[in-house]
Amino acid sequence: MSKLSSFIFKNSKIIFLLLTVITIISIYLISKLEIRPGFLDLLPSNDSYVEVYEEAINEFKSIDSIIIGIEGNRENIIDYIENISLKLKNIEYIDYVYYKNPIEFISKNIFLLSQERDQKILKELYSSTNLEEFFKAINVMFTEPENGFKIHESEKKQFEYMLNSFENLLYSIENIDEEGINKNLKSMLFGEEYLLSKDGTFGMIIIRPTINSNDIEKVVYLVNKIENLIKSESKNYNVKAGLSGTLVIARDEMVVTERDMLIATSVSIILILIIFILGFRSLRYMILAVIPLILGIIWALGFAKITIGSLNIMTVMMGAILAGLGIDYSIHIISLFIELRKNGLSVKESLVGVFEKNIRGVIAGAVTTAIGMGIFSISSFPGFREFGIVLSSGIILTLLASIFGLTILLKKFGDKYKDPGNFFVVDYNIKKYRVISLILFFVLLSISLVKINNIEFDKNMMNIEAKGLESIKLNEKILEKFEFSPDNTIFISNDLSEAKILYNELKELTIFSEIDSIVNYIPETESQVIGLSISNEIKNKEYIEKDIGNIKSEINNLNFSLTKTALSLNLIGQKDLGDNLNGIVKNGVLLRIANKSVEDLKKIQKAILDTLKDMRGNLNTNSIITFENIPYEIKNNYVGESGKLLTTAYTNGDIWNVDFQKEYFNSLEKLNFNNVSGTALIFLRVIQISSKEGIKVLLLTILFIFIVLLLDLKSLKYAILSLLPMLLSIILLLGVMGWFNIKFNVVNIIALPLIIGIGVDDGIHFIHRYKKEKDLRSSLKSTGKAITMTTLTTGAAFGSFILSKYRGFIGFGLLLLLGVIFSYLITVFVVTSILSYLEEEK
Repeated sequence: MSKLSSFIFKNSKIIFLLLTVITIISIYLISKLEIRPGFLDLLPSNDSYVEVYEEAINEFKSIDSIIIGIEGNRENIIDYIENISLKLKNIEYIDYVYYKNPIEFISKNIFLLSQERDQKILKELYSSTNLEEFFKAINVMFTEPENGFKIHESEKKQFEYMLNSFENLLYSIENIDEEGINKNLKSMLFGEEYLLSKDGTFGMIIIRPTINSNDIEKVVYLVNKIENLIKSESKNYNVKAGLSGTLVIARDEMVVTERDMLIATSVSIILILIIFILGFRSLRYMILAVIPLILGIIWALGFAKITIGSLNIMTVMMGAILAGLGIDYSIHIISLFIELRKNGLSVKESLVGVFEKNIRGVIAGAVTTAIGMGIFSISSFPGFREFGIVLSSGIILTLLASIFGLTILLKKFGDKYKDPGNFFVVDYNIKKYRVISLILFFVLLSISLVKINNIEFDKNMMNIEAKGLESIKLNEKILEKFEFSPDNTIFISNDLSEAKILYNELKELTIFSEIDSIVNYIPETESQVIGLSISNEIKNKEYIEKDIGNIKSEINNLNFSLTKTALSLNLIGQKDLGDNLNGIVKNGVLLRIANKSVEDLKKIQKAILDTLKDMRGNLNTNSIITFENIPYEIKNNYVGESGKLLTTAYTNGDIWNVDFQKEYFNSLEKLNFNNVSGTALIFLRVIQISSKEGIKVLLLTILFIFIVLLLDLKSLKYAILSLLPMLLSIILLLGVMGWFNIKFNVVNIIALPLIIGIGVDDGIHFIHRYKKEKDLRSSLKSTGKAITMTTLTTGAAFGSFILSKYRGFIGFGLLLLLGVIFSYLITVFVVTSILSYLEEEK
């Protein structure tokens, strides 16, 4: 190493010029560096979910939704929806605003869209000429079919809404409310016009943008624009409005992480400055240490542009990680340099001494840390692979900046120094306290081993998001109010026949509460032909109003049918639907209607027959519905550029819940269909791969580092001792996670290889100094200050993440802080105690 120092001294000007050129080139490359924060970039390009998702992006205008949730009373919500929807349509990057169901299309084509049994019931209802016939048709509607009730999960909400509208219709009839009769009868047959919850206190607007989650800058712009509009307008309608959906959560992540990185960086810089002032009592040496660190990070970012071209959501943290690790090399060099200057050596002699005593340990520590990161580069998971390339090269480049850049700076500015005193110096009677140290450590180790098996990998991505996010709360609210998860699953069909097969298969799955498909609007031709014939028959027939008829008898029959149907629904597991029907019977509203005066019943009959007449006049009697003539505003939601069809399914459970995930994936495996994807599936795939790859990478890292230690130290004993702080600190860390139910996730799992590098680093520096000094206490006293300061600066850099709002960063920072502390304590107390016994044996 003395030859290397001589080379730097002789060629310092040339080296300085070369470093300057490299820095200028790197700065230019950084200006071209892009950030790709989307999770799509973390997966292999040949992954089936990625391929289908990218096909969907290219084929359809939009696949991700932005959902507006509105809370208030029904009338205010409807007024707000009507007004805000018109303004939303004029915003850039919005393709479609879905705020109403296509009631006009449904009412016009009700007979064409209905199945054979429903067509017969509707024919009776539309043909009613008095109250007796009307209630007779209603009675048939609630009579159990010959083959029994079979309500698919995707149809349950429609059935619930129909029951709710039926109950409201009865109350309107009881109150002789003509407007209510008209509205509730149509709602019962055609469905709710607006996207409202059953109780009418929560509404939705679904926005389909022309951009996807990978266009993060456009996403942030669009979400902010929509949010500002809906919140400012909500005050005028006495409602509360907010945003949810994957794109909104992506925006929230961006805002929160930017805020967190700013706070974490600011706090860590302040703490590192304090540590430097306390340790070296010199602003000069603090600046000298930071300059090569900044150079190394600049070079690393420039190198990232050359090798991988951009940064993803994992590699974007490289600056903060390199700051926490790269400063260590400068601390080790400056610490020994000041110690040698204090002993009376000149600047040149001190630098030579640093190279002779310390640089080999610094290089070994950096190489082992780089290996810890570099193993990620052989992963099949692109997120890990890019992380490994960027971080391993970054560590080597910050090392080179410290060796060459800091040496030149110390040669030029290292003539002045202050006595740093004994602050951070570690000096204690190792032999006196070794028994206590080892006993205490083995107790902690035993306690840790008990709980290691309890550790799990958290599959709920929402648990790494910031607490209190409006988008997450609304996500839960929508699931509660609609049994409808905004995290959709998309399917791509090549043609209509394939889409129909898919639709029928999806209907059989209990996990989906909503299946949005063009198939809903294009029934089989035979059924439509029958429906068209009925429409013509009904529309062209002249109806003469009759007397009220035997209404009491029909209402008694209806009461009996409702009770029987309620029992049947309970038997097939639809208890909530059965209870609804029983509630209507027990309420007695039907009996109260039956006991009304003849005059009141005539008014009711007139209101019902007027509504039926209006509905008959609106029927389509001209042509069946075909793929070609379906309205553009409907067709546009499902048909792609090349004619492929999009089906979107929404689950009735929380896709981030581990138990529901098992059912969800089991259901997808049952489908005879491969063209499936979705933002949530992409997230889940990232979690699956990162959990598997993380374990593999961890084991390979430990193996490769051990091989490097054997080659470097040329001693099995010293290699094992150097490895101990890292291995034991991981066991203690896993024990803490097990005891306190801290789970691994896609973010904090990155902390493990960093802990490996840091833990080995402490052990290597101490063992290298011990091999030189051959004196345990003096080696600890000399090296102890440096590893104490590096532990504190690293802890400050990563521990500051605990102040984050983004819970992924909190967990990441916490694990690193604990790992760094454990590695340090094991090096200072356990490794030294073991060495003291080995010395006595020798």
